[in-house]
Amino acid sequence: MVIRRAKYPDAEDIAKIYNQAMAPGVFAMSRVSPETRTERLDWLREHKDPYPAFVYQHESGKVIAWCSLNTLSMRPEYMELSEVSFYVDEQHQRRGIGRLMLAHLINTANTFGLRALLGRTLERNVGATKNFHSFGFVRVVTLRELSLIRGEWHNDVWLWKQLR
Repeated sequence: MVIRRAKYPDAEDIAKIYNQAMAPGVFAMSRVSPETRTERLDWLREHKDPYPAFVYQHESGKVIAWCSLNTLSMRPEYMELSEVSFYVDEQHQRRGIGRLMLAHLINTANTFGLRALLGRTLERNVGATKNFHSFGFVRVVTLRELSLIRGEWHNDVWLWKQLR
């Protein structure tokens, strides 16, 4: 098993894993329409240093997780900040892979000299919140009823980790 830079052929697997987070009863994101391979190809084109994307490739060769450092804003004063994303295939969750991916993002952010990281999750996503807290992220904002998912309003939680 290896964490490596995401490549264009990974786009379909990345979209598939991302779309699993929209399943009923899964509160991992607020997006409500499935993402396509084409959208993920465009997304990969944008993920250049210091905001790369990575995949976790199983020993079978299958991509079972992905993570990325994302531009927080195009404003120059925010260029040393990054939002983090990490998603694990539903058949491989609760095995510590999400923690490995988050640790990899923190190390990568430090390598690129980023100043701070922002994590966002739905308040109901207790697993993601625990992962963030275990790496020293602190809850800084709760945006009440920000996301409308399947007719129900959900709170967004933003968590912050100062790197330097």
